[in-house]
Amino acid sequence: MSSNGSAFVDLTSSPRSFARSAARGSPATVSTVELADSSLDITGVRASLSALQQAIDQTKALRQLCSDHEVLRREVLATRCRAEALDRQLADAANAASPYVIFCQRKYEVVHHQLESTRTELAECLNALQERLDNSRELEACRLEFHDLQLGYNEAVSEFQDRISTLEPQLAAASSFGVIVPPDTARRIADLKSQLARSQSDLQVARDRQSSLASELRESATSHKAAQAEVDGLAAAIERKTRRFRTLRDNYERRLKVANNTIATHTAELGRLQDRVSTLDQDLQQASQRVCAAIFQCDQARAERLATRECHPHTFVGVVLIRVLCHRGSCLNGSRYYRPAGKAD
Repeated sequence: MSSNGSAFVDLTSSPRSFARSAARGSPATVSTVELADSSLDITGVRASLSALQQAIDQTKALRQLCSDHEVLRREVLATRCRAEALDRQLADAANAASPYVIFCQRKYEVVHHQLESTRTELAECLNALQERLDNSRELEACRLEFHDLQLGYNEAVSEFQDRISTLEPQLAAASSFGVIVPPDTARRIADLKSQLARSQSDLQVARDRQSSLASELRESATSHKAAQAEVDGLAAAIERKTRRFRTLRDNYERRLKVANNTIATHTAELGRLQDRVSTLDQDLQQASQRVCAAIFQCDQARAERLATRECHPHTFVGVVLIRVLCHRGSCLNGSRYYRPAGKAD
C-alpha cells in the first residue's frame, strides 16, 4: 500500500474476493499497473485458428470416412460370403439332383420301352384276333353251305329210299311169280344200289366233315374267347401302365418345375447379390478416394500449419497447433486405416 492511503488491487486475487470487498462498501480501487502489449498478429492468429478448425473438421471427416469404410468393408465381406454360400448351395443342389434326374430318366426309359413292347404285343394280338374273326366268318359260311348241301342230300336220299322201298316189293313180287327181271332193270337196280352206297358214304363223309367243322368252330370260339380275354388283359395292362406313366410324368414335371423355380430364385438372388457387391465395391472405391483426398488435404494442412508455426514461433496459438497436430498424428498412427501420403488404397 502507498503512503497516501491509496491501495493497489492484487491482480492475483480472485474476482469473487473482489466482489465481496465491493459488497462490504470498500472504496473502489483501480490498478495503475501497465500491462505489456503482447504484440500478437491478429491476422496470423485468425489464420491459425481457421487452419486449426479446418484441421479439426478434416479429422472428423476422416474418422467418419474410416468408419464408413469399415462398415462398407464388412458389408462387402458379408455379401461375398452370402454369394459364395449361394454358389455352394446351387452346386450342392445340382449334385444332389443329378442322381435323381438320372434315376428318373432311366425309369422313364424303362417304362417307355415297356409301353412300346406292350403296344407291339397288343397290335400282334389284334392282328391274330382279326385273323380268327376272319376264320370264324369263313367257318360260318362253310357251315351254312354244308347245311344247304345236307338238306339237298337228305332230300335226295329220301327220294332214293322211297324209290327203293317202292321197287323192292315189286322185285319181290316179280321174283315170287318167276318173273324174269330184264337186264336193264337189273342194271338200273345195281346202279341205284351203288348210288345208294355212294350216297351213304358221302353222307358219312359229310357228317364227319360237319363234326370236324363243328369242333373247329368250337375251338375257334374258345380261342376267340381266350384271345378276347388276352386282349382285354393287355388293354387293362396298357391302361394301368398309361396311368402309371402319366402319374410319373406329372410327378417328374412337377418336381422339375419346383427345381427350376428354386434354381431361378437362387440365380436371381445371386444376381442381386452380385449387383450389390458391385455397388459396394464402387462405394468402397469412392470412399477410398475420399480417404485419399482427405489424407492429402490433411498433409497439405499440416504443411501449412508447419509454415505458419515457422512464421509465428512464439505465439500461444502456434503451441496449441503443435500439440493438436502431435495428438492427431498419434491418433492416425494408432489407427489401422491411416495410410501415409502416396500409399492410399
